[in-house]
Amino acid sequence: MPGQITSAPVPEGRIEKLSDGYAVAFDRQLDYPTAHIWDILTNPEKVPLWLGQLSPAWQLGKEYTLEMDGGSSSGTVLQLEPRSSLQITWEDQLGSESVLEWQVLASSGGALLLFRSRTDTPDFLAEGSAGWQGILAAFASVAAGQEPARDSMETWVALRNAYAEDFDVSPTMGLVTGSGADAALVFDRWYRAPAEDVEAAVDAAGRRLGVGREAGLEMTDDGEETRATIRQPVTGSQDQTAALLATWHMALDSARDQLDGSMPHPNSHRLAALERLYRPMV
Repeated sequence: MPGQITSAPVPEGRIEKLSDGYAVAFDRQLDYPTAHIWDILTNPEKVPLWLGQLSPAWQLGKEYTLEMDGGSSSGTVLQLEPRSSLQITWEDQLGSESVLEWQVLASSGGALLLFRSRTDTPDFLAEGSAGWQGILAAFASVAAGQEPARDSMETWVALRNAYAEDFDVSPTMGLVTGSGADAALVFDRWYRAPAEDVEAAVDAAGRRLGVGREAGLEMTDDGEETRATIRQPVTGSQDQTAALLATWHMALDSARDQLDGSMPHPNSHRLAALERLYRPMV
């Protein structure tokens, strides 16, 4: 892990609102030939150095799996144009699917690497943007023949928060702060609704899923958006804490659905997937 944070991390990508969803976009200039960049992007012996263990190699129209730190993904290769474009579907461990695309363009002095991640919903946009910034930084290190650095959790959280503020998208994931008797789970969620409606929706969702009695709810309402912060002490085991985070995550998703006028659909499969997502983090 790196040492202490010396300055606030700065978003290098952007979050774009599309007519049919959202895109996380990065444009990265790399001072190496396009053939070198393409090799790092597609060579199954080099993909693990910056992304994850790939099986099998990218093949047009074929399925793949990726094993990464803290999770796995799978999908299908939609486009594979040598030294030019790689496009894949990406299904994460929660069952959410997005489309990822890398383009390698010749530019003055080297190559321009364009990355796009397209998704239907705003869920995990801030978290995903922070994560992809770290992955692309690792890619650049591999291109330079260097060992990629690993960001600390504190750096990742600060970068996630910076993306959320810069592009006005709500954080999605909860975190555990403090330790021992001071340990608490914290969720920050932003809703396009008045504070009183948010409070009622969160309370109703918490009661349906059996959480909330030991939690505190703080809200700020600027007339257009309510920012809600949930804090609850955690005293259980790693599995119990992961389960509590997963349940609160679903409750806050259900509150959002209710405020949007749609029917909440919590289910046991998603709850189990969320528990698996949170377990390594606590």
